[in-house]
Amino acid sequence: MAKGAIIQPTNELLDKVQALMCRKRFYCFVETFWSVIIPEEPVFNWHIPYLCEELQKLAYYIVNRLPKPYDIIINIPPGTTKSTIVTIMFPAWLWTQDPSLRVISSSYSSDVSLDQAQKSKDIITSERYRRLFPEIMIRRDKSGKGYYGNTAGGERYVTSTGSAVTGKHAHIILNDDPQSPKQADSEPLRLQAVEFTKTLSTRKVNKKNTPTITIMQRLHEEDVTGYLLKRKGDKIKHICLPAELSDQVKPAELKANYVNGLLDPVRLDGDVLAEARVDLGSRAYAGQYEQTPASASGNIVQKSWFQHISRAQFEAMRGGATMHFFLDTAYDEKHGDNDPSGILAACKIGQQLFVYHAQKVWKTFPDLLAFLPEYCNTWGYTKRGSTLRIEPKANGISVVQQLRRSTDLNVTETPTPKDSKATRLSTCSPKIECGRVVLVDGDWVDDFMEEVAGFPTQTHDEFVDILCYAIDYLLLKDITLPKGMSKARFGGIL
Repeated sequence: MAKGAIIQPTNELLDKVQALMCRKRFYCFVETFWSVIIPEEPVFNWHIPYLCEELQKLAYYIVNRLPKPYDIIINIPPGTTKSTIVTIMFPAWLWTQDPSLRVISSSYSSDVSLDQAQKSKDIITSERYRRLFPEIMIRRDKSGKGYYGNTAGGERYVTSTGSAVTGKHAHIILNDDPQSPKQADSEPLRLQAVEFTKTLSTRKVNKKNTPTITIMQRLHEEDVTGYLLKRKGDKIKHICLPAELSDQVKPAELKANYVNGLLDPVRLDGDVLAEARVDLGSRAYAGQYEQTPASASGNIVQKSWFQHISRAQFEAMRGGATMHFFLDTAYDEKHGDNDPSGILAACKIGQQLFVYHAQKVWKTFPDLLAFLPEYCNTWGYTKRGSTLRIEPKANGISVVQQLRRSTDLNVTETPTPKDSKATRLSTCSPKIECGRVVLVDGDWVDDFMEEVAGFPTQTHDEFVDILCYAIDYLLLKDITLPKGMSKARFGGIL
């Protein structure tokens, strides 16, 4: 070889260097394997290398079987690559440190858990990973989607909130979104997530060594993060990164990394956050993006969110809009000894829901049946377009059956509720907050706003039920018209 000639590195040498760099720094691993599972160009905001470094620090104790210094809670908004880093890439990187490690990962949904584990497996079985770390191979007899292992004894086991976790123990536990935002206001589902978190804590190879990493947005004061901070706050490293700069940022020194008051000015800029605030409503936005969940007793809806219009203005603009009626039934043999029935008349004009009238009545079954046609006809019922939609609880079904036999009203049942009343109102609240619910002036309005805005502390909540049904039917889904009718008949206005 001539003197001074430059020796070109071989592909094998380049692979060894890259493998060494990936083993040395988890963040380098993330950069290297990003394209294996994500086609979009990465945006490596400062919080990504920070989280990688924190996970790498904890990995030192896991790999060397040393007593863990703490568990970790990561509270961070959606769309910040949290699951990609912690639940997908971190387990694949840990096997480059010690292929005998066993991992348990969980989420609120088995589908989500399985998808995360599969993406991690996609990295491990990729050509690039096999080239850099040829010693790590998935066993043929342990190669499932929710449970797989390697030839060195390492395993990945997947579970989900509420599922059984038996016979498995891990060197690290990843609890990624133990509860979904839609479940936040359900006390039974919150308790289920907390109890399952307790169950996961029993699935450790060594309680002194095995850490738990919890990754989630704040959803409620008593969510899993709230429970863990109260129970073992001094044994947890709390990383809290709200979308906008505030005193919620933890550790406090991370405030210096915010750019113009934003966590991620590229992916979570002012326009994106403004849209999220409208879509979610201020209450859900506060939890998911600001990491400041509302109190369980806090109001879901504010009175000031409702829009108002005079009856004269409404009649002038109503045109061919079709009125629909929503009924929450209650009756007994004696007046006043039961909860009232609540009924609401509403229509959709443009993208707004107009509540024409709402009323509560205490009536026996025969009196209620006589009252309903009268009420509907008074407040704008039309035979060829309107519907009377009744909550399908036991007495509601009886009302539906009798009205179909004795009247010509277009009677149908509302969908059977699957979520709690608080969850349903939270889902509907963004529509109210952004001005899409308009109340037509009348002597009923004050009582209506008092009950809805006072929920869940009010004695009665019939107005909450029927308002949620109206919003769900008229604003959250397309209207299904009676057979033979079309939207064109009403000039596009429903």
